[in-house]
Amino acid sequence: MKIGIALPIFGKYAGRDEILEAALAAEALGYDSIWVSDHVVVPDHHNVFGEVFYDPLISLGFIASVTSRIKLGTSVLVLPYRNPLVLAKSVSSLDALSDGRVILGVGSGWLKGEFKALGVDYSQRGRMTDEYIEIIKELWTSENPSYQGEKFSFSGIRFEPKPRQKPHPPIWVGGESRRAIERAVRYGDGWHPVGLTPDGIWAKVREVKSLLPDEKKDGFVMSLRRNVEINEVREFGSEETLRGGLGKIKDGIEAYREAGVDHLILYVLSGEFEGVLRTMRALREEII
Repeated sequence: MKIGIALPIFGKYAGRDEILEAALAAEALGYDSIWVSDHVVVPDHHNVFGEVFYDPLISLGFIASVTSRIKLGTSVLVLPYRNPLVLAKSVSSLDALSDGRVILGVGSGWLKGEFKALGVDYSQRGRMTDEYIEIIKELWTSENPSYQGEKFSFSGIRFEPKPRQKPHPPIWVGGESRRAIERAVRYGDGWHPVGLTPDGIWAKVREVKSLLPDEKKDGFVMSLRRNVEINEVREFGSEETLRGGLGKIKDGIEAYREAGVDHLILYVLSGEFEGVLRTMRALREEII
């Protein structure tokens, strides 16, 4: 099982130096990947993310220039927020300039107030997500891209640079609903939910596998993003699989591996930023 770290591009640790230090520490410690999340604006009534939320792709571009090995992932980009041709260009450029390190996690979104502020029809988000994935793949893989869709149609154009990875960077589809799982199976190279317990993801992994066509069964990635906190004093409920003492966290990580998780992304919780770095070191050296 591969292990990634979610970078502090939002919340109380969000800042240039903290993002940089966490990314460099993750690569130096041998983690497999680093991840960023996505919000463009946050409604006042739902501001649980702190004072600042950096742009995910700009953040990965910043990190790509000072790292060389670690994978660069989005967990997840909300596709309906963005013009798919512009997004395809940004991600393709990032993959080319980072020497093929991008994992594109995508989702249809959920925060209604954000859709309203951006002028995007919330009720159409699923259909838009499907179409935008098709467009991105067409631009990435075709020498003469063309597409006829509900929202976008084009032909007679050139699209460069192509991504470094062939046929294209892996696309992991987020969400836990049946529709999201079907989207992941149809369009994706992996499935990427958030916050499930080992028992919860065990059942969902079996559901995903039952729907996968034969040609996807070998390389399809089951991933998960989950909060982690080392705390030897406080008692956490059984649902908080990766919060508590090192022994509990070790057992939790093993339970996720046994449940079928191929790539586990950890969002580190701590009272201070130095605690985040200590947790990353402790997890790598004492558990992973």
